[in-house]
Amino acid sequence: MKRRTAIKNTAFMMGGILSASAIASIFDSCVAPAAGEVWTPEFFSVDEGKMVSKIADLLIPTTDTPGALDALVPQYVDRVAKKMMGAEEKSFIQEGFKAMAAACKEATGKDFLSCTEEEQIAFLQAEEKAALASKTPTLFGGLKESIYQGFFRSELGATEVLKFDPVPGNYDGCIPYSDVNGTWANFR
Repeated sequence: MKRRTAIKNTAFMMGGILSASAIASIFDSCVAPAAGEVWTPEFFSVDEGKMVSKIADLLIPTTDTPGALDALVPQYVDRVAKKMMGAEEKSFIQEGFKAMAAACKEATGKDFLSCTEEEQIAFLQAEEKAALASKTPTLFGGLKESIYQGFFRSELGATEVLKFDPVPGNYDGCIPYSDVNGTWANFR
């Protein structure tokens, strides 16, 4: 192995370790509200927090496996926005929520939380199409990514939805997908 490759790999590995520990600390601080208590966002407004919760629930609903709300994903997204984002990113999020609220009002005549679930899904599908077509980042694109990252990096997502082996055996990188029948967790 060349020296440059070794240094690059070491730097990449350290970045991954630091990122994993930062994300783990965010998750450790996400605590479910006590029975009867309502979660109060720290970064988002109350309505934005409800909107994030609804979007997370629509993207990853609870079925026979845990959903985004079970894994406290809205709290995770809120904590990441508050503690790990710079002023420019925070401003982008706040302006993005205003734009998204205006777009929903224009498309449906109602605010997002007043829409039926079918209207919410149709609106989010339109937002996703716009995000895919856009050459610049959109709030929905970033929010969707944060929700999925938060869920699959949570203990519930990693252990109950993805395949999880806390002490893996030898590495065999060339096996048929049908032999494992699922995607493996890569966190914790």
